[in-house]
Amino acid sequence: MQTELVIDDTRALTRAAPDAEKATPDYAWLQNLKTPCYVFDPEVAIERYRALKARLGTRLIVSLKANPNQDMLVRCGHAYEDGIELASRGELDLVVGRIKAPKYLNNPAMNEDFIRAGLASRCNFVLDNPDLVARFIALAQDAIAAGATPGNVLLRLNAGALAGDAARTHWHDHFGMTPAEAFDATARLAAAGLRVSGLHVFSGSHTFTRGGAATADTVALPPRAAALAHELAAPNGAPLASLSLGGGFSEMGDSPAAFAQYRDSLAPLAADFSLAHESGRAIFADAGLFVTRVMAVKHWPDRSVAICDGGISHNFLLAQTELPLRRLQAPLLVRDGRLVGDENTEESAGETGAATRDTVFAGSTCSRADVIGRRHASAPPRPGDLAIFSRCGAYNRTYTMEGFLSHQAAHVYVKPA
Repeated sequence: MQTELVIDDTRALTRAAPDAEKATPDYAWLQNLKTPCYVFDPEVAIERYRALKARLGTRLIVSLKANPNQDMLVRCGHAYEDGIELASRGELDLVVGRIKAPKYLNNPAMNEDFIRAGLASRCNFVLDNPDLVARFIALAQDAIAAGATPGNVLLRLNAGALAGDAARTHWHDHFGMTPAEAFDATARLAAAGLRVSGLHVFSGSHTFTRGGAATADTVALPPRAAALAHELAAPNGAPLASLSLGGGFSEMGDSPAAFAQYRDSLAPLAADFSLAHESGRAIFADAGLFVTRVMAVKHWPDRSVAICDGGISHNFLLAQTELPLRRLQAPLLVRDGRLVGDENTEESAGETGAATRDTVFAGSTCSRADVIGRRHASAPPRPGDLAIFSRCGAYNRTYTMEGFLSHQAAHVYVKPA
């Protein structure tokens, strides 16, 4: 039995006007959308990208897997000046011919077809393990013999193995190499006429800070990566030029003090290396809404239940089934293009005359886990109302089991400029 924790994190659907106190959010345009649906806003993604890059003071690579929507890529691609990280052949096919920024392939299980496609597209490679290094060497040599020039090669390090006694327990995951494996990989690449241009390390999602801390949890990783890069210069036959230091930035926003302290800690490394970070969640989360329509309402003594046309099979992450403590979001409620308030009025109570109460928002499947939201002590909804969930721009659409009950995928809209 999971304990349920509700986060009341509703946000305005439109960017604030210059005079924010007088600005009135426009909800009417949502009323005629086909539901359930996602609404993505390219301008928000670009804004978040530029703000995060400024806080870090380094290059910023976009993790496309967080939001691989083609229309978003077309609208935002020009802003992703430092590059895009790609984890599949499908993502590579999506960006080829659409962006000019550097492309980084990063997947521990890259097969021969994916590697060949990356070589043909002049991608940079992040190599995760010795077996992948061996496959890459063979195919890169074939490509060079045919006249191709491979992109840069980076070695991915296991964060726990790199940090040693400074590692957090969760850093010892299954990604990347140990320093000893990195030495061996560097020597093998050099013997094949290939050089390592840099190192990559990532300690996982939501690891930059914990609980709003003013100190970055990952502050131990950059100097250790730099020290290892200096040591690898000898077997490499040339200095390593770049460090890609992962991300782990929260969609909720990390402490400004943590960014300032972390940025200062990177300053000594900038003289020897081109520094970069990557992010997907912190760039795209705020750029997406999930909109579902209330189809029926049940009024029970202890709560109201809103049955929606969208749920766990359209937005799996909202149901929070993977967490021991569920964090259900409190959606905005929109009726006839207007925001429904929480005050206990005759209009907001609806035809049933039900007083304000807790309302749970359930989807359209036969699973008891299909509960995606809860509003505390609020006006109960009516059939036809829209429930609007914020921060659904990263992973929500793609990390979802659309095949359950043969549901169609949620519709997707991208806001016009």
